[in-house]
Order: sequence, then C-alpha cells, then structure tokens
Amino acid sequence: MKRVTLSLLAVVLVTASLAAPARACFDTYGFLQKQGLAYPKGLLAVETSGEYVARDLGEAGSDDFSGAASVYYGLGERFSVQGSLASAEKPREDFRIDQWGVRGVYGLVRGDGDGYRLDAVLEVSASMADGSGTYEFSTPNIWYRDHVTVVFHPVAALASDGEFGVRGHGGVFYSVGGLAIVGLGSEYESAQSSGQFGRRLVRGAGATSLFVGAGIGANLFLQNEVIKGWGADGPDVGFALTLKYLRPGEGLH
Repeated sequence: MKRVTLSLLAVVLVTASLAAPARACFDTYGFLQKQGLAYPKGLLAVETSGEYVARDLGEAGSDDFSGAASVYYGLGERFSVQGSLASAEKPREDFRIDQWGVRGVYGLVRGDGDGYRLDAVLEVSASMADGSGTYEFSTPNIWYRDHVTVVFHPVAALASDGEFGVRGHGGVFYSVGGLAIVGLGSEYESAQSSGQFGRRLVRGAGATSLFVGAGIGANLFLQNEVIKGWGADGPDVGFALTLKYLRPGEGLH
C-alpha cells in the first residue's frame, strides 16, 4: 500500500507540471461529504490542479498554462492547513514554479447531513520572482439540501503594494447518486477571472463555468471546469482540471 501511495503522489506532482492553483472552493470530495472547507483532523490529501486558456481559438500559439501542487492536512477538529507550489499563468514554453501559498481554514459552523456550513479562511501567497504577495480573508458559505449544494464565497484581498480588492464566486451543484457532482459556477474578479493579482485564467472580470466532478473509488477525486469569460474583455475559454488523492482510510464514508 505504501508503494501505491508513493506512486500516486508522484503522478499528482508530475501532472502539476502540465497545469494553476484552483483556488475556488468547488471541492468534489467536500460536496459529496456535505462538509465545509475545513478538512477533518488527521486527514492528509494531495492535489494537483491545472488550468489552460485559449485566448483566440483561431491562433493555436496564443494559449497559456498554469499549474499547482497542494497538500492538505487536518490539524484539529475544526482547523486544517494547505500548502501549495504553483506556476503563474504564462505561455507554455515559459512554464516554471514561481509561486507559493499557505492557507488556514477554520470551521465556524459545522454539521452532519443537510444544513449550513461556514468557514473562515486566511491565505497568504507570494511570487518567487519579485517577492510580491497577496493576503486574503474569506468566508465561504455552503448550504446542503438533499442532492443540492449552494455556494457563496466572498473574498477580501490585499496586495503587498497596498492595493485592495473584493471579489467572489458561487454556484449551484447537484449530487448524482452520491458519487458525482454537476453544477454551474460564476465568478467576479476571482481566481479564474481576475488579472488583478496575477492569477487570471480568462480575461473578463467575470466568468461562468460548467463543473463536473466524481469520485474514482473512495480516495481519488477528479473534477473539471469549462470556463467562459464574459464582458467586453472576456471572449476567451478556459479549462481547469483537478485531481485529489486522500490517504487510504480517509476517503468517502
């Protein structure tokens, strides 16, 4: 089993070299478990996320890539941490690891089954190239009712140069047989749609996404978003793929 775990971890880290941090709170594992963003005590998970954007479908060379590898760990009953290494959005030939990030999540309102979940999230991320950074505080709100999940996640962000911004994302999702999630998400100046802090996936200030995620067994989760920027500056289309692996014994139950 140890060899299997190490092999999967290697696959996750290699896959990250193809892709950017998916910072939205759309989490297939969490939705299927009907939990907040704080992972349970003792749970260890590794994740790779990749994002690709086609600036102009008529010009094959105008596309950009970004990617990240992350580790999650539950430190307490209500508190978990996440560490990430990433490549910011750039042309394919310029791929390199040039960002790091640390996030702490505290579960303010918890529960089992249907109901309301509320977390407090504090995140710090920085560029290895110039030392510029971003500090974020956010409060993801999640409602569960039968097969339906509703998310509203406002974010306040302060850049190291003093620039302040407010953005957010949300969505409505449906659980299929307790094994898969489908839904629609929307963002404003968020991880995939904001160029303000160097983490843009699509050009428009806002974007809408089609989300599909599923559990592959009890411990492996795959999700994909097809993202369309909107507004005068948002004609492009993006794709985000995330693969998450949980330590055996910590998967769906």
